[in-house]
Amino acid sequence: MRRPIARSTRTGLVTALCAGLLLTQGCAADPDGEPSVTPSVGPTTGASAGDPPATPSATTSSATTSSATTSSSATGSPPAAGGGGGDEAILRGERQVAIKPVPSFESILAVDEKGRLNLTDGGAEYALFVLDPVGGGRHQIKTASADRSGEPSCMGLRDNGNEPTTVMAAPCDTSAAGQLFTLERMRATDERGRPTYAIRGDKGVHLRATADSGLVARAAGGGGLDTAFAFVDNGEATLPELD
Repeated sequence: MRRPIARSTRTGLVTALCAGLLLTQGCAADPDGEPSVTPSVGPTTGASAGDPPATPSATTSSATTSSATTSSSATGSPPAAGGGGGDEAILRGERQVAIKPVPSFESILAVDEKGRLNLTDGGAEYALFVLDPVGGGRHQIKTASADRSGEPSCMGLRDNGNEPTTVMAAPCDTSAAGQLFTLERMRATDERGRPTYAIRGDKGVHLRATADSGLVARAAGGGGLDTAFAFVDNGEATLPELD
């Protein structure tokens, strides 16, 4: 037979049970009444998972373009073929030139119908030349285009007895002393700043442009002033090498 629990004992048990329930609710709740948040246990990143990855292609392309521009600017554009070359290229026989007496503003040298190298103010078939070095500081003066034989002609001195020595076109021959000329650089330049040269042939004769006899060859100091000549660049020489 069970004994009845005393009233005072039941009251104490109820009070203790209520106190325990209140304590449990207070621990589970935020002090300010906000629900607690359980932190994520996974790894964290700076960007959200839904953001696409950055694409560096535009930046890379821009950097590549900038690098190419800088390289081109530093090295400069390559010269166009046949576009200049300066006085040294002329003397190496790499350029074709008009030979202009100085201070003449219109006349140039050309081979006339008789094969003589003379002054002309108009157009001529053989008015461009190549200064071909042959060694020893000497040059052959060749026509820049071939004649009917398929080869260029070379300028050579012709002794005319009592008449002034003239310059005639002839087949090229490096053993012919009359075809070898020395180009002596002068101090003066032409009206466009180009270098000028005296053209000296065999036995010390100089080419001179005269009013009465045209182009002749006379000894230095043999009367009158020596003529200087400017070489006017007219593009790349296209003559083939001769055997």
